[in-house]
Amino acid sequence: MRPMASKRSRRSARRARPGRTNDGPSAPAGPGAYRSVPVLDPASGKVVDAPVADLIEIARERAEVRALTDEVESVAAMKRFGTLVDFVGRGRPATAGGNLTAPDAAALAGALGLDRDVPGPPTRLGDLPETAHLFRWAVAAGFLEHRAAKVVAGPFADALEDDPVTACLKAATTLLEQGVLDGFQEGWRKSYVSVLDSSMADLLVALSHAGDPVSVDPLAAEAWELVADSYGFEPDDQRERRSVHNLFRSAVAQLDDAGVVAYEDGHVHLTRLGRMIALFLDLAGDDDDEDEDDLDPTDIDAESLLLMCDEEESDPEEVEDLLRAWCQSRPAEEAGDELTEAMLDLDDPDMWALGFQALTMLEHRVADRKVRELQTDARLAPLARAWLERQTPSRRPRGGR
Repeated sequence: MRPMASKRSRRSARRARPGRTNDGPSAPAGPGAYRSVPVLDPASGKVVDAPVADLIEIARERAEVRALTDEVESVAAMKRFGTLVDFVGRGRPATAGGNLTAPDAAALAGALGLDRDVPGPPTRLGDLPETAHLFRWAVAAGFLEHRAAKVVAGPFADALEDDPVTACLKAATTLLEQGVLDGFQEGWRKSYVSVLDSSMADLLVALSHAGDPVSVDPLAAEAWELVADSYGFEPDDQRERRSVHNLFRSAVAQLDDAGVVAYEDGHVHLTRLGRMIALFLDLAGDDDDEDEDDLDPTDIDAESLLLMCDEEESDPEEVEDLLRAWCQSRPAEEAGDELTEAMLDLDDPDMWALGFQALTMLEHRVADRKVRELQTDARLAPLARAWLERQTPSRRPRGGR
């Protein structure tokens, strides 16, 4: 809702409205009659004609900025960051690791209303997980920093008051970069937390395309499918499924706390700030797709080649063509050196098999020497011996320069 103007300003606005004079209303103006209106140019101090369309666009932009600023100032995390920076003031003693001392951490938790269920006085900041998470997030975002044995305000601290939109954007993007679930945490966590963290960018883009609020339940189900497929869990593994669902909902709640989404009644949608971030991520994703389309598969290293060929959707004939093109794009000696180095670095039998397949496409003298080198590695020796047994002296060169 727009704030109401004063009665005097509303009267002035009515008097200044086109199509009206002090003597009463004039005849209705025709379409396009007022394509520009006189306004005061603050730079020159002169009255100039300004296009109405431009003025409308400026008004809309200002209204959007006002709405975004109002939204950001109500974000829970931003209020806590403000309290945190005020608490630090001109500086607080820092531990050797750059954290607050235990007494200051306890005082900060009390001021923020965090970690109320933690029993007993803390011996270090890490004993207060909610407070520690906020503190590390603030340091990563530049609201705080460790300097000369003290915790002090950081380079972005002033933005919390002077430019709250920029500050909130900085906090939100830092959280996404560091990991909504895994960033700023201590101790053991589920191994698949990183997979859920990496899916958050896609979640924001999907929400931007959806427009309307989306139920979290099907989104959590998709997250479980992603984790189960990545880590080989059985689809009916209820214990891990519940864990993934709970972690996903925790991630959405964290994004809500950061002002990126609104999470209410089991549904989620983007805030204005979230739409800004999602637009950037969507555009960045388009650029990545274009880069992949322009990628020359022969202009990559051997390890990347084997990883690319190992993708599940790769067609055997396409793999054969890709390996051959890669081998023929460089001297045989160079290709052999790269392939053997990659195979020794990798620890995946499927990619070893692809490496031996590629070696078959090199000149026989080069391939034979490289395979005999690989035979000295205990992991690769059985495959190397099998490769050598399959070769015949009459084998003709099939690639390489």
